[in-house]
Amino acid sequence: MEDFREKGDEWRRKMRATEKRMVVIWLLVAVMILFGFSDPSQAQTSFPSKPINMIVPFAPGGAVDTTIRIISEEAEKILGQKILVVNKPGAGAAEGQGFVARSKPDGYTLLAMTSSVVTNTLTKKVDFTIDSFTPIVLYCFDPEVMFVSSTTPFQTLDDLISGGKKEPVSHSTPGHSTSHHLAALILEKKSGMKFKFVHTKGAGEQVPMVAGGHAKCMLASWGEARSMVEQGKLRVLGVMAEERDPRLPNVPTFKEKGFPIVYGAWRGIAGPKGIPSEVQQKLVRVFTSALDKNEVKEKFSRAEYPIMAKGPKDFEGYIRADYNDVKQILALVK
Repeated sequence: MEDFREKGDEWRRKMRATEKRMVVIWLLVAVMILFGFSDPSQAQTSFPSKPINMIVPFAPGGAVDTTIRIISEEAEKILGQKILVVNKPGAGAAEGQGFVARSKPDGYTLLAMTSSVVTNTLTKKVDFTIDSFTPIVLYCFDPEVMFVSSTTPFQTLDDLISGGKKEPVSHSTPGHSTSHHLAALILEKKSGMKFKFVHTKGAGEQVPMVAGGHAKCMLASWGEARSMVEQGKLRVLGVMAEERDPRLPNVPTFKEKGFPIVYGAWRGIAGPKGIPSEVQQKLVRVFTSALDKNEVKEKFSRAEYPIMAKGPKDFEGYIRADYNDVKQILALVK
């Protein structure tokens, strides 16, 4: 009987030890699952697991807003998640740019980036630099075009420059330190004319201001103002390009008129600095694929916006080259 009791006690001890081992094993499994050690590739394949916010640092209606919506609509089909376009204008685009620079670098907050990132870091007290962003894709370069209200007496570029030498001409911009504003400063320096600047929150406000006769002229992208030209509310006087723009074959370049100014706005997509490489590469593939779709190309063509697809390395080089160029230009216009 005693023998039997001893064997029973030993069996119970063994069972308790087995139970303890099982508890430890299950705890280890739980930890592995919690920290993702079960599958190293899981973090890479799970992005995106929720909608992505695309910050446009301008008011609705301009070239940046229009083109980014075209691209996002196609890209979200590839991603399998919505891309929510959020307009965040203010301070010549610096407000939206700063918001993205300060955002968590997880790929869920992206920026519709323009050349104003460069001018803002050089001309304003902002809490970001050109190194505060992760380049993804550069998708457009658009030369500056000079438009005047049809209510003005200016019929040619020579008329405008002569008038601006007599008295300042009111000039609307999509914001202080944007490429359009900077191009106008360069023109002042090169021609000797003067502008009286009226800064807005984006091309969506800038274009109607000139079309309505509330400002006399503006530098902008052709696609932003084409409809107003077709309606007879604006006239086109010149293009800041090396050669005549195929979209505007009858419009002279500034170079032809004796002012060798070649300048324009570039547009791309970027995120905050520090986005994981695998997330960046996935976004590069998605947006590059979207830009290669016939539907996107056709929409860009109908809106008369140039299109390209340059990856992170080329995009970063483009930003740095523009930064160095603008830095030299600003020394001239001060």
